[in-house]
Amino acid sequence: MTTLDLATRIGPYRAGQVLGRGRHATVYYARREETGEGVAVKLAAQADLEREHRLLTACAHPNVVRVRAHGHGPRGQWLAMEWAEGGPLSLQTGAPVRTPFVHAWLQDAAMALAHLHRLGWVHRDVKSANLLLRSDGRVVLADFGEAAPAGLTMPVPPNTVVGSPRYAAPEQSQGAAPTPAADVYGLGVVLYEWLTGRPPFTAETTAEALAQHLCAPVPRLDAALAHWQPLLDRMLAKDPTRRLPDGQAVLSRKPS
Repeated sequence: MTTLDLATRIGPYRAGQVLGRGRHATVYYARREETGEGVAVKLAAQADLEREHRLLTACAHPNVVRVRAHGHGPRGQWLAMEWAEGGPLSLQTGAPVRTPFVHAWLQDAAMALAHLHRLGWVHRDVKSANLLLRSDGRVVLADFGEAAPAGLTMPVPPNTVVGSPRYAAPEQSQGAAPTPAADVYGLGVVLYEWLTGRPPFTAETTAEALAQHLCAPVPRLDAALAHWQPLLDRMLAKDPTRRLPDGQAVLSRKPS
């Protein structure tokens, strides 16, 4: 990070490398000019980040990304958050994750969701890229831009799927009101990735991905991982009423 050309000013920060791009915003690595503190800054030309700022502040928890500041500028609204030095856990996929890390990461992610669900919210975009690894090894949940109150149907543009198709619960593509069970499904997809190093379903198009979430059976794990299968089956159940209902239920069912 010391070699970045931190040339773009966003509020009190100098932004450099692009960390990610979403539908409404771009996330940069940045440093606060006065202190040199590294942060992740989300910049949105059109979207309203005030709502996400308020929600992250209200949902403060050891496993939720910490907010540093929020403001407005010539390029739009910005939201500064802690810099998780381990980066997103999407960078850990491609090979199975060692079992002790799977246990620890699942515990942290489920604790974040349990806290959010107790407060009456649904994240709606649980995926490995939104789970960040701090330098102390703790996992934190990030990107609350799609979060919504549980049970409240919110309007979305036509042909738009809330969340990421590779992780979206079947009911998310059907326009159902969000429930914590949808977050459990997304975490189930992440868990399968950690255990096997690959996604549970593969598809070349968004339509194919959504169809597999709707219809394809939950993949079977190898014999060495079979003790995880009952949990995965409950997290990836197609019918949300047969799925583990929330983050707390995942904590209660996690293999020892």
